[in-house]
Amino acid sequence: MRSQIPQAGHIDEILGINLRNSIIAKYNPRWAIEQARDKVAAKVALNAGGVVTTGTVCVISSYGDLLDFDPLRDLPDSWAIKPARGSQGDGILLAVRREANNWYKGSGGKLTPADVMNHLRRIVDGGFSGDTAAEDAALIEPLIRPDKRIAGLVPEGLPDVRVISLREHPLMAMMRLPTNASDGKANLHQRAIGAAVDIETGIITRAMVVGEVITHHPDTGAKLIGHQLPEWDTVLEMSSRCSAAIGLGYLGVDIILDENDGPMILEVNAHPGIEIQNINQKGLRRAMALAGERFN
Repeated sequence: MRSQIPQAGHIDEILGINLRNSIIAKYNPRWAIEQARDKVAAKVALNAGGVVTTGTVCVISSYGDLLDFDPLRDLPDSWAIKPARGSQGDGILLAVRREANNWYKGSGGKLTPADVMNHLRRIVDGGFSGDTAAEDAALIEPLIRPDKRIAGLVPEGLPDVRVISLREHPLMAMMRLPTNASDGKANLHQRAIGAAVDIETGIITRAMVVGEVITHHPDTGAKLIGHQLPEWDTVLEMSSRCSAAIGLGYLGVDIILDENDGPMILEVNAHPGIEIQNINQKGLRRAMALAGERFN
């Protein structure tokens, strides 16, 4: 996005950074923030709370685990490797297929077993943790195949839905769609598309990429405006249930739509960004007020 400062609506409807931080301090205890910060711990908590998450192949959390790990033996044909404490897509490595003793990225780039091990070592060394943690863990998941009703919107990669919730009330939603420029990642900071989703209906109403309003995907030509996201009631119900399971009163919930298993939680965020307001051209403060939040 061109700016992190919301431009939508009237100024008294907008949630700014300072007010967002106050809401986080009010509703998100430190232990829950730390739990959400660690993708492995968050998945354990969500599963214990009965919330469906993406699957896990294994977790590499120490140098001992690295010594015992054999990519050719232990990895499936397609997979995603993520740093447990990474953010903004840093350190994520995806393989879409395997041929003989190598894997291949969506872009066609080859990944050898040595490439995989080097990446895992960098994760365990804390190379993508983004904080003061000396070490990190690598979370390995099976690669998700998107629901066919949304797969045709993008050239490659996995679109996801971000829902902002307050006290189990879904407030605002957007879909993030990968582009060729984003290298198949659904990350707005890496030139993915942000699409406003009507919270009541699950229909895309507006879309932007790098600050420019668009109606169609620039790579596939697929029309975005008016597209109905599947299983929307389930998406909202899952986003609401995350709050109690993870211990956060205010959070961003990232949900993917799997072609076989439907909606699943990808991860949760205790400090969701405010750019969703630009994309929706609506203010979160107003949405919070409608959900019963009182501001001094």
